[in-house]
Amino acid sequence: MYKKFFFILFAVLFSVVLNAQKLTVVVNYVTNDGAANKNDIYYLPGQLLSWDDFKGKPVAGSDAAALTNAGFGVKLAFRRVENTSQLVIGVHCSFSRKDSWVKPGNKTSYILNHEQKHFDIASIHTFLFMENLRKAHFTNSNYAAVIEKIYNETAGAMTKTQNQYDAETSHSRIPEKQAEWDAKISRQMELATKNLGSE
Repeated sequence: MYKKFFFILFAVLFSVVLNAQKLTVVVNYVTNDGAANKNDIYYLPGQLLSWDDFKGKPVAGSDAAALTNAGFGVKLAFRRVENTSQLVIGVHCSFSRKDSWVKPGNKTSYILNHEQKHFDIASIHTFLFMENLRKAHFTNSNYAAVIEKIYNETAGAMTKTQNQYDAETSHSRIPEKQAEWDAKISRQMELATKNLGSE
């Protein structure tokens, strides 16, 4: 099961004059920003969750065996580069240990795989968010609105995919559908990470 977990954090450092002649934009994927606490796991391709990462208290009334709380966020910083303003957009995807849980008797590798795929779906949309940011046209006056629009669109698409994944697999209870989604997510991950490091 997936819980909606989005946040957008603007840490804007106004170290430049915003009416500079030109604005350049750099979009980076952040795997550790130094401020991350021990609660959050930043997504790294190939790094898998374990049941030890699920520290939250299970919701007794939920029919889910486990819940993954994952999403993406962004931090902004400005700096001066010669006669231009440079907007640095740091994007990350994270899993919350304290808000993710598993019920006793459900710590199987099969259910863990289902939960891992929720984290993978969050990361795929994180990388799509970055791709859309890199394609966007930014100015000194519109950057906040553009980022917010792309963020909301991507977050909405992610929620739709997460809900579809749970609905079609019946929260992993249909093995054939789970296998189909495993393959689908693997293909999407390969495409999404292909240009991760390119600007």
